[in-house]
Amino acid sequence: MIECRQEKVLTLELPYQEQMSLERTVFVGGSGPKVAVVAGVHGDELEGLYVCRQLALWLEELAETRPQALLGRVELFPAMNPLGLDTLQRLVPVYDIDLNRNFPGNPEGIFPQRIAAAAMKALAGSALVIDIHASNIYLREIPQVRINQEFADTLVPMAQKMNLDVIWLHGAMTVLEATIAHSLNSSGVPCLVVEMGVGMRVTPAFTDQLVTGILHAWRDLGVLAADLPLPPLRHFPLLADDHNVHYLNADTSGLFIPSVQHWTTVKKGDLLGSIVSPFQGKVLSDVRSPVDALLFTLREYPLVYEGSLMARLMEVKS
Repeated sequence: MIECRQEKVLTLELPYQEQMSLERTVFVGGSGPKVAVVAGVHGDELEGLYVCRQLALWLEELAETRPQALLGRVELFPAMNPLGLDTLQRLVPVYDIDLNRNFPGNPEGIFPQRIAAAAMKALAGSALVIDIHASNIYLREIPQVRINQEFADTLVPMAQKMNLDVIWLHGAMTVLEATIAHSLNSSGVPCLVVEMGVGMRVTPAFTDQLVTGILHAWRDLGVLAADLPLPPLRHFPLLADDHNVHYLNADTSGLFIPSVQHWTTVKKGDLLGSIVSPFQGKVLSDVRSPVDALLFTLREYPLVYEGSLMARLMEVKS
């Protein structure tokens, strides 16, 4: 039998006799490993909320059809920044602080630090945490895992089975040390950062792709029964790092109009789009690929200033 319950991890008092609660949905089937999915760290990122919904639906159906197949414990945290989600603000309202720069937190600190500390305590002991992010409203990302090179040996083998398109290895950066992923990995809890889609939107094809990967990861960890049938893996990630990723930034201001689709292969010299004038009919600048590459980031919001990021390319050797 699968036990399902909703729990409050943290409750904080608000000024007008109201409360803010950090909540999780818990599914328990046996004494096997604990895993968790975290979403909504930024209030303008909604892709992860739908992933949590899809996973909850799948687990509820499993409870009806084959409850003995859940061998461990699954925890879903769809809204780590509930006030930000309620108000569609990326940061924690009132404080205007990025929650993902306040880990591992402080249980006696200010509002965001208390949320971070409660999350760290709740996630301790997990065999795997998946931290889901969308892009901002300006850029669209193909489904990818981002990994700090410091933890590559542990995390890359897990990420390779996540049914995503790219594993992007990042060099160590001081600012990332205050993120939930870095804090968990530093404490010995494996955490994969997934980035996909665009801010303030849900991309069902991407979320379904990730759900399949998550289920396979859970089965590999022994959270799900080894003989439990799952949808097949259809995506096998390419490896990107600081040496083969190219950034294309606008050399003038205007409207960026793409001429290619997101998540496509391009050749050196191919036209990716143009920056045009909103006042005249002329093209201000053509944007071309500097290399043979996979286009894995493409600007969604057309207005650009000089220096604005328009695309990211992963170089592909012939």
